[in-house]
Amino acid sequence: MRIPNKKQIAKRLKELPTGRFQYRCEIGGKTKKHSPETTDRLLAADRVKIWLEAQASGNFEVASKIEQKAVKPVMTIAQIIQIYERLANIKHRTVINNLSAFRTYLGDNKLTIKDPVSKLNKLQAEAWIRTRTGKGDEEQQAKAAYSANSLLRQAKSIFKKDLLPHYELGEGFDFHRVKVTEAKCAKFRPATDGRYRNAWLRINALKESDPQLHGAFILAAAYGLRNSEAGKAKKSWLLEDCFDVRLSKTDIDRQLPYQSEGDRELLLSINPDGEYILAGTKTERNDFVWRRLNKLLRSVGFTGQKGVYELRKYFGSQVALQTKSVWQAAQMLGNTPEVARQHYVGLLETPKYKIQREEVA
Repeated sequence: MRIPNKKQIAKRLKELPTGRFQYRCEIGGKTKKHSPETTDRLLAADRVKIWLEAQASGNFEVASKIEQKAVKPVMTIAQIIQIYERLANIKHRTVINNLSAFRTYLGDNKLTIKDPVSKLNKLQAEAWIRTRTGKGDEEQQAKAAYSANSLLRQAKSIFKKDLLPHYELGEGFDFHRVKVTEAKCAKFRPATDGRYRNAWLRINALKESDPQLHGAFILAAAYGLRNSEAGKAKKSWLLEDCFDVRLSKTDIDRQLPYQSEGDRELLLSINPDGEYILAGTKTERNDFVWRRLNKLLRSVGFTGQKGVYELRKYFGSQVALQTKSVWQAAQMLGNTPEVARQHYVGLLETPKYKIQREEVA
């Protein structure tokens, strides 16, 4: 085995995100690597040379001890988070949500960002899911298990395959290999018992006495807005020719046609002196009004905890039915076509078709 000099070794060193260096070479038909615990390139080259000399002389016990020093975890959870924030190729809002879930997981396991990443492992994650699921009736356990798996799925996303090469995780790191239960997407089927008609009748009766509740219902039922979108919706979005919703998971504006001739004036009148369509504080716009609306919807037959969300689903299904286009429904909802098809467009069936063939002469 020919050992290169320190200058050649220094040139072949690969710099890692931590500032350390790694040397790779083929020894005995296998690719070996060594990452000295230093951020000095020349010092790293010197230590790699000592490692190579031990390998070449057959002194594998010494070489093994050198390698064992190198695999000690040097990257902390804080360093992982910094690299993830810099390199994650997703929306900033998603990054924040994933990190929030990750920090919840760390807190539940009494870990801090100062701890080495080696303290995360698969067995710990599996035990955490069991603890979160707890012991209750079957329905309670199912809800708790769904919540735990959803949170862990977000926490795991920090260790996605394309990001792993940028981390130094140590040998045997397996936290990202824990299996989580995927949510099953059920097609939406609108109720046929008249609850939507009853909801419209009830809310129209409150048009004058409770314009805030009436407006929130209109935003959800006639324009398919999420609670969070409606709470942040501004009057400047109410253009002359369309309702230009400038919040979406796809980062594309949704230009929604007005569903009634007086909708623009109605929505502008709810909060005449404010910036937002709905009146009140941020908590009122994003929380209190939706609790009141859910309570009203339950009184007219909506059985789910989030009746407002069912109004959004109904909106999506009606767009799909009337336009015969999943893509159009996705555009109106602010989702991808895949999500629209799985979650909202339950009434639209695949049309029958027949390929016309030319007769062969």
